[in-house]
Amino acid sequence: MHLHLIKTSIKEIKRLADLFKVITALSVISLSPGIANAQDAAPTPKPLPVLTIKGENYVDAKGQPVRFWGINLVALYPEHVQADTLAADLASLQINLVRPHHLLRPSKDWAPDMTSGALVLYNKDTSREFDPVALDRFDYLMAALRKNGIYIALSTHFTRQFRVDDVDILKTDDADRRAWRDAMADVNTMTDWRYVMDVYKLLPVIDERAALLSEEFIKNLLTHVNPYTGVAYGSDTQMISLEVLNETSLEYWIVCQGKFPDYWQAKFMEKWKAFAAANGIEPGDFYKPADDKAKEVRGKFLRQLDENYFKRMKAAVRSIKCDVPMAFTNLWRGDNPLAIEAQNADFIENHSYMDPLIVRGKDDGFGELTKSAIAGKPFLIGEYNQAEGEKNIKAQSAFRTMLMPAVSAYGCFQNWTAVEWFAWVHGSSSLDKNGRAVADKRESSIGNMITDGMMIDHLRTAGIIFRKQLIAPSTEPIILKVEDPYVTTNYHALMNGRLQYQPGWQAIHAIRKEFVPAGQGSPATEPWLSKPADNPMISDTKQIIKDIDRKQLTVAAPQAEAFSGYLDGKEPAGLKHLAVGGCNFATVIMVANDDKNLSDSEHLIISRTGLDKDNKEVSGPEIKLSGLKKAVDGKKWYLEPTRPSKTAALPLALTPDGTLTLPSAEWHECELRLR
Repeated sequence: MHLHLIKTSIKEIKRLADLFKVITALSVISLSPGIANAQDAAPTPKPLPVLTIKGENYVDAKGQPVRFWGINLVALYPEHVQADTLAADLASLQINLVRPHHLLRPSKDWAPDMTSGALVLYNKDTSREFDPVALDRFDYLMAALRKNGIYIALSTHFTRQFRVDDVDILKTDDADRRAWRDAMADVNTMTDWRYVMDVYKLLPVIDERAALLSEEFIKNLLTHVNPYTGVAYGSDTQMISLEVLNETSLEYWIVCQGKFPDYWQAKFMEKWKAFAAANGIEPGDFYKPADDKAKEVRGKFLRQLDENYFKRMKAAVRSIKCDVPMAFTNLWRGDNPLAIEAQNADFIENHSYMDPLIVRGKDDGFGELTKSAIAGKPFLIGEYNQAEGEKNIKAQSAFRTMLMPAVSAYGCFQNWTAVEWFAWVHGSSSLDKNGRAVADKRESSIGNMITDGMMIDHLRTAGIIFRKQLIAPSTEPIILKVEDPYVTTNYHALMNGRLQYQPGWQAIHAIRKEFVPAGQGSPATEPWLSKPADNPMISDTKQIIKDIDRKQLTVAAPQAEAFSGYLDGKEPAGLKHLAVGGCNFATVIMVANDDKNLSDSEHLIISRTGLDKDNKEVSGPEIKLSGLKKAVDGKKWYLEPTRPSKTAALPLALTPDGTLTLPSAEWHECELRLR
């Protein structure tokens, strides 16, 4: 370690101390295979159970479907003690999947105590060197998650940026080398971060250097042996999925009139001219195809580039003996990019930031999600939360707790594999020194849910519903048969999709797509294609009711009941055990935690939040339970508040008809036990 690196700031001294701790665990710092030396680190006792894909499900060794109640961790490199606490806390809230995100984004704003805020250094005009401190903290966090039974979903890109000296990964002539460096230098000084982010994402699809850099990074991350587990990531059963590029596609970029910086745009257009000639058309105006033939050829060109890159990255991963399930991208971008996934991906992923008041109308965010669900493949929601944007948050945040029972119930009903909330934390600013929230603000925080007590109130109960599949899957699922051609040059046509079902049917039947040849598509006479669903929208299992007139969502199954919506003085439809009152808007979830029906259970978990007429939180709502197991042999029902803090159990009086009135003391989650 050179003396000139020593700084006087406390943060820098601490960083150097961290570096000293991990230096013996790293044989080299460059992104080369086998960089970790695990001989001095004790591995975690046992690996996580092996999971495989069978049809639309991830399954365990017994062939039983596994559901993932997940969370995103953004640019997070916690200290070891923070990682231990955080992992244990997540597991206690039913989290069994973590999606690390933005690990390669230089983000000193989110990780101020790190060198670059990323998993790589970015400090020598190159993006090819790991930051040893960040890597050590990442490794320890992944091991802590593994120890707590939590799987991980990784990426090959992680908001990767490139630097000018990355040019030498590919040897060309001096003129091209200078041109690439100059172009990258220009990109790295641009201030329009949305544009720059899209450029960084898509460069590997069209640029050989960027593609080689992506191959190099993911190969070396996957072959890196985590010193705290003794296993390379690519061989660890902890990793259940790998995305190639986050939220992108060339067709979407071009339909939105996106253009690369001049150096890459010129090379991109050269490829287009060659492709157009090979397909018998003039290249014309790339952004305004002259006729249907030109539109079709352009669509095939863009799809081929995306598809070729996906296959290339998949081959690179498989070349190091890693068989992790892979997908190209993870956001609805139209049927043409989705067809790539249908033919080549091992699973399908979409993201959703929806209006949380799903009873506002027949159309809702779940309808948008089903646009990407493919028959015969697992479907994962990789990012999920309420709608983004200051205006949306102000108007919709009060009702955000409805997302919890809604996504857990409809996720089971639609037979979806994963729900991954966005996000537990962005960096370490919301963590105290032990890895817990710096404050329970009970305010909407899409990027730092750790401080949003109202959402956490229901995270465990909703997670139990989803992970245990307490809501039955659709008994009459619908397969929408989408036929060629899939291409378009119109943004709205692209985002609507080739085949659109009418609003509301997603609450009545599970819906997935299947791509079929021209002439074999679903007939327009099918009711879900010809008319909106009737209200109330009752699932074909009769367990979920969405009523947009009463503004209520009710869920009633043998082992779970839930209510979210406005109280109107009448009993909500469908509930057998749960009665709610005492406020204007309420979310209540009740689950049996002993695998028995609610009527026979001796261990219930209940979460509750409520609002008054001004959408201000109240201590309620009032809850009465009926039809519970009667106390015999001297047993009594006891209520133990568990949120916001665990307190002494309270004995409850069960009426002769089996009714319990829960105390109105301040609690948001409790456990009821018959003992």
